[in-house]
Amino acid sequence: MRYLYSHIFFVFAAVTPLDSTDAVIMGIYDTQAGGNSRRATPDFGISQYLLGEAPPNAADGDLSTKYRGFGTCSNGDYDLSCGLNTGFYLVSNRDEMLITGFQVCTANDHPERDPMTVTLEGTNRSERALIFGSNWNLIYSGNCGLSINPDRNTCGLLQPLNNSIYYKNYRFLVSSKRHASDSVQYSEVKLFG
Repeated sequence: MRYLYSHIFFVFAAVTPLDSTDAVIMGIYDTQAGGNSRRATPDFGISQYLLGEAPPNAADGDLSTKYRGFGTCSNGDYDLSCGLNTGFYLVSNRDEMLITGFQVCTANDHPERDPMTVTLEGTNRSERALIFGSNWNLIYSGNCGLSINPDRNTCGLLQPLNNSIYYKNYRFLVSSKRHASDSVQYSEVKLFG
């Protein structure tokens, strides 16, 4: 069965469907796996994302929307580092979940902004503690399934996870992208359990 969890798809044997009120998605930048999180804000500059291309778009179940993060760059900059170490954390209002796979989907344009490698971490700490890197446990670090350039608004290969720990909150970060550009972007991150 497939259920929608805060617009992130999960596969469960028998669970009540969850809606968008069950989680909050917060954008972050200048953050590496195991490191402290810095909260991103809407605008065109460093540490920001475009208001219409906000973090919740990465988990809204709609391939026509996207999350685009500039990271340590601004709109119009052009560098391989722009947009790296950006992502989001999902703050759940529900019980812990076991995530055993994920899938990243491309945005509508600019393949050079596609993520190539990512990290996924989990924690059961409270929302206030999520900024501290020491509270996160690494689940995955590697390819995100978009190595072969797919069409736009297309999901990459499902990446299975060797994970047996249930977590309440998850942190997703982009550590490399396809080519130089001013940002990183993707339409969806689907987590499966």
